[in-house]
Amino acid sequence: MPATVRLSDIVDALEAQFDESRSFLDLDSGEVETVSLDLLSEAEDGEEDLDLPECQEPEWELAKRIASSNRFVRLPTKYDVHEWQIMDDFSRSVQSAKVRDELLDAIHGAGAFRNFKSTLRRRRMEQDWFAFREDALQQIARDWCPEQHVTWEETGRRVREYSGSDPGL
Repeated sequence: MPATVRLSDIVDALEAQFDESRSFLDLDSGEVETVSLDLLSEAEDGEEDLDLPECQEPEWELAKRIASSNRFVRLPTKYDVHEWQIMDDFSRSVQSAKVRDELLDAIHGAGAFRNFKSTLRRRRMEQDWFAFREDALQQIARDWCPEQHVTWEETGRRVREYSGSDPGL
């Protein structure tokens, strides 16, 4: 029987995504593992031994296990997460029409992510944004688990709730 994964581990991996790495769920242990794309590519190409610093040896062994077995499932990438859509959903959820319009304007055009974050800071809405984003990532993880036939538990995650209010107005 496959191991149970903590939903918080999946969410943590979704929050910490980089272009140079991928995260996987080990179906046997329930652990989320992250490995560099360079090492994963070398392992998939069948490289046996690389001249690596000692500190990278464990990651290389992990990359080889991922490439050679079916016990690892790739977690959603940042392209599956659609950060911009989460920002749009958050903006549309704001009660104040003035602030809602300001946030929606911020996410269009050049510098959308920077403008959005700047607007959040100016409006003192960062905590609401972080709570909303975490809820969205948790839902992505909850939807992903059954698709992959993965059993999950929600223990160990701090509970934060999006208030939907407009602080600082």
